[in-house]
Order: sequence, then structure tokens, then C-alpha cells
Amino acid sequence: MGSKGRLPLQTEHARVPVEDGVELSVLIHRPAVDGRFPCLLSYTPYRKGSGLGDTFSTFAEQGYVIVIFDVRGTGESTGVCTSVYSAEERSDGYFMVEWCARQPWCDGNVGMWGISYGAVVSLQMAQAAPPHLKAIIARCGTDDPYAEWTNPGGSPRNYMYEMYSTFMTARNFAPPDPAELGDRWEAAWAERLEGNVPWGISFVENMKDGPFWRERAVRGRLGTVKCAVFLVDGWADWYNTPMLGIFAQLKGKVPRRALIGPWSHQWPQIALPGPRIDWEHEALRWWDYWLKGIDTGIMEEPPLTLFVREYSTPQTLIPVDSGSFRADTEWPSTRTHDLRLYLADHSRLIQHPPASDACREASDDFSYVPDAGVSVGKQGGGPFRYNCLMPLDQRADESHSVVYSTDALPRTIYVVGRPRVGLFVSSDQPVSQILVRLCDVAPDGTSVLISRGFLNLTAREYPSRAPSALEPGKIYEIDVQLLACAYEVQSGHRIRLMLSGADFLSMWPPPRHFTSKVYRDPKRPSHMDLPTVGELPRATLRALTHDTPPTLPPVRFVVGRDVINQTLLYEFENTLFGNKARFEVSLRDPAVAQIISEASFACRYEETDYLVAAVCKTSSDSSCLIHEAEVRILRDGKPYWNKTWTAEAAREFF
Repeated sequence: MGSKGRLPLQTEHARVPVEDGVELSVLIHRPAVDGRFPCLLSYTPYRKGSGLGDTFSTFAEQGYVIVIFDVRGTGESTGVCTSVYSAEERSDGYFMVEWCARQPWCDGNVGMWGISYGAVVSLQMAQAAPPHLKAIIARCGTDDPYAEWTNPGGSPRNYMYEMYSTFMTARNFAPPDPAELGDRWEAAWAERLEGNVPWGISFVENMKDGPFWRERAVRGRLGTVKCAVFLVDGWADWYNTPMLGIFAQLKGKVPRRALIGPWSHQWPQIALPGPRIDWEHEALRWWDYWLKGIDTGIMEEPPLTLFVREYSTPQTLIPVDSGSFRADTEWPSTRTHDLRLYLADHSRLIQHPPASDACREASDDFSYVPDAGVSVGKQGGGPFRYNCLMPLDQRADESHSVVYSTDALPRTIYVVGRPRVGLFVSSDQPVSQILVRLCDVAPDGTSVLISRGFLNLTAREYPSRAPSALEPGKIYEIDVQLLACAYEVQSGHRIRLMLSGADFLSMWPPPRHFTSKVYRDPKRPSHMDLPTVGELPRATLRALTHDTPPTLPPVRFVVGRDVINQTLLYEFENTLFGNKARFEVSLRDPAVAQIISEASFACRYEETDYLVAAVCKTSSDSSCLIHEAEVRILRDGKPYWNKTWTAEAAREFF
């Protein structure tokens, strides 16, 4: 490798004015030696000094300038922030790429990288294509925040209101540091207090897809990308499916790589589940190749690396997952063969379609049962930084589901891709939903979740057509694409398909109880297509020399029933982020549901203590969903400022 030896490091702060007069607060780590170096840029609404710099600063010792800035209206940047991924923010990102390239310490080569929010903005900048952006690394992000983040499958995701909106509200109203802004800091904070808007407001005001979300998405617009792209994610995260979709969209357009491990929502050297890898080594090979022109050999390797999972006993927290890293060249794999399995009588999955002399009409019923989905866990870890809510044994949900299983497999198969389920369904209500699960059933009966897919049936033709209500009793042919997966189903195991009417831990409940039918006769042969491949070649990744799972902060997550008020609920407390929440849905009427979420942000500047407390209440009935956000600020323990905002969305199609 070309970057050998550690250089001395210096850290500095800068304030960079942009065209409309807003000043961006910039943190810079760079080699403390003369010379011009490539620059690695990131920006964040989570405050640039919150640990992000510590993660990246080691690369400055390898001959890179690390630049991190606060999104306008957050941290120590001035201006206001009224919504996620705003047009002004994207303009600032473009400006800062070119600003970095002009600095005397930069050689004109700029890369961008980031995790989560930082990954999304890196993808946005790649699509915007500023001239000096040469490469990016995007770790767990999406090209479509609406379809993959806030409203996957066409319904609101609980996470947005139980954690994220409240978490960001507390931070976005916190004061900047007077040490950086001097005597202007109080005016800057006052502007923020009066101008910022809790992000949950725009989530509810834009419950339907439309211009607000399309201008923030890069899906379908990646043809303008000119830089090299490295995509990194994990099977326990939210975004492996869109990241692999981006990899596919970029085929033939720009140099690209993708690495999907077993990980959840952290960098690969500290992630759960393991195995963890020497991520600094992999990232440095990428940056040295594209920003320093050093042939590290990274582009001679297969462009796609996947962790192929194997059976292991399900548990909420998995220190190290079972499986191995494998190499391929394309997504979907060019080696793919679809194995079609048909839903049949006696809860069977079979390889041949229903016989023509079979019963003229055959169907099975599944209904909305609020408990369904408890064993699925929280995708991406939900409100927790580390995923300690992994899927459990799926048998716990079988009484709430329709279940179909194969016989024991005579040979091992590898499911690599996005399983697809084609169903003929009807419902007795205009709005219904379905949770589809693909499971691996061991000889002892343990059922392990391989993949899942959720669909609000009013969004059955999304994105080609807008949502539309179901006609009760009418039979619809629908496709449910499950999340991407790479999984080895061993011989002697069985494949199981589960259909349920709720995803309790993740998705907002429907406006009414419903019963749906799934048809499985010769005229309406419901089926599942499994993308299978032969055994993929092993990939080589450098393991960590001393790999120990990270120590987790105290957390709690409780699921239960209020037998007097007849509600089903879950509640959690997360000491790391200072937030807690409670979700309840009525057992009598699923339209009646609510989340009450609390978060706080504390800081101390110039011998003064500040506490920003946010409380968000999101509630629904059969006609609407209402989101209320309140901010209360204490200064040295005394009330200083408070404000409340409200947004409402009609329950037309969810």
C-alpha cells in the first residue's frame, strides 16, 4: 500500500460563509506537515464533535485532510433547519466540495463519505456531481428516503416517531457553542429557536410521496454520477436492499464496489453482529486508489462481497453471526436461478402448480392480529445504536399467521437476491396490509427469519401508480418483494413462508380490523420465487487482530398488554441517546394508536447548563394521524423557552 506510516496530526476550526450569508462550522483534521493532500468531506446534523471526527481522524495520519461540517441550523453553523435533506443543505454540500478543493492544503482531489445521514448526503452529492468529487464511500444509506426510510411498503414506520423525530428535535434546538461564535452566539441561537422546525412535522405533512420526497431522492437519477462509488451495508441494517439496488443501477456507468456484511448500523470495525473487519485497511485501499493514484489492487478484485449467512439459534443480540464472506460480480447475480414454490393445501410449499383437477377455489384466511410481528424484531436495531432486537424464533407468531412449508430439503441451497412473492388476495376492507416472512426451519422446528417484506395493499402498484383503496371482495394479483438476502439453507432444513396482517414493532396499524384471503388454486396460483445460486467463491477480508464485541449501554425494551384498557404496547429506554418512548394500540380498534416519545440534549457552556427536552406525541384514529412536538429549554434549571408545533395527515390510504 502507498499510505505507510503515521503523520503527525493537527486539528483546526473554520467558519465558512456561503452565498446566502449562513456560516458553516467546519472541523478540520490534517497532517501537521507541509504539502497538499486529498480531502475527505462529510457533513452531519448530529454535531460534528459528537464522535464522528474521532472515527475519521486516523485517516489524517495517513495523508488525508478530514473535513466535517455541521448542517446549517444545527451544531455551530448558523441559519435555520426546517426539514431533512433540504435544498439549501444540498447546495451547501456542493459548495463545500469545491471549497475544499480550493484550499492550500488540498491537492484538488475530494472524496465524500459518511454513515447513515452521511451516506445519504454522499449519494446526493455523487448525483449532483461537483467537478472535484472523485469518489465516495456510503455506509448504510438510501437513494429513496420515503420508500426505504419513512414509509416502507406504503405505511408510516414507527421508528420515525418513537425515536428519530424526537431525537433530532432535541438536538436541532440546542444552543451553539459560544466559544466558536463569540458575541454572535445568542443571536444565532435565537434565529434557530424561531426558525427551526421539528423534522417530524414535515414527515407528517408529506405522508404521501410527492415533490418533497422526490427532490431528496436520487433513485432513477444516478445517470449523472461521475465519481467512483463504494457502498457498504449489513444484513442487520435497514438499507442493504437500496444499497444493492444502487450498485445495480450504476452498472456500466462508473467504477463501483459493494460490501454487505452481517452488520447493523455501525462502521464494520465496531458493528454487531460480527465478524468485524479491519475497515481502516479496506477504506484506505479505496481512497489511495482513487484519490492518490496508488494501485492497491482493490479494483482487480470482484466488485461485490456478500456475507452469506448460515443457520444459528436466534437471539436478540448476536455477537458473531454464522456464515462467510463470498465474492460475486453483479447484483442480481448472473448465476441466479429462480426456484418457484407454490402455496398448496395442508400448509405445503410445493414445486409444481396446483393440479387442474384440484378444487375449483382454494384459499386461506389471515386477519389483522395486533401481536403479529413481535418475533420479527426491529430492523436496523430500531431505537438502539447496536441491534439488540434481532429476530427471534418465528414460531411465536405462527398462531397469528398463515404458514406454508416445504419438505426437508434434499440438498443445500443458497438464496441470494430478493425473494418475490406473487399472491392472489382479497380483503373485506378498503385498507389492509401484509407481512411476508421467509424462514429457515431446522430439524428441531426452530424457525429463523431469512427475509421479510411488508406491503400496505393500497400501495400495491407503487411507484408506477398512486395508492388506491381496495374494493372489498375483489381479488387482486399483487407482488411483494422481500428484502435482499444471502443465506445458506442446509439440507434437511425446510423453507417456510408466513403471511400475517401486522408488523407490530415496526409499522403503523391499519384503520380497521380486516380479514384477507390468499388464493392457491389453478386459476390463481399464488407462489414464491426464490433467487438461488451455486456456492459462491470465498472473499478475502482482513479480520481485526483483536476483535471483541463492543460494550453496550443499558437499554430496556418491554412488550405487554394493558388488560384493563385493552391495549397492546411496547416501551423502551435508551440511555445512550437519552430517549424513551411508549407505543400503544387498542385491541378493540386498531385505528386508535399513539406513540409518546421523549428525548433530551444537555450541554454546558461558559459555566451555564442548558437542557433541551423534546416530547412528541403521534396519535391516530380512523380519520387522521396527528403529530405534536413540544420543546422546553431550561437554562441553569430555570424555564427559558418553549414552543409547540402540530401537523396532521388524513388517513386516506393507511
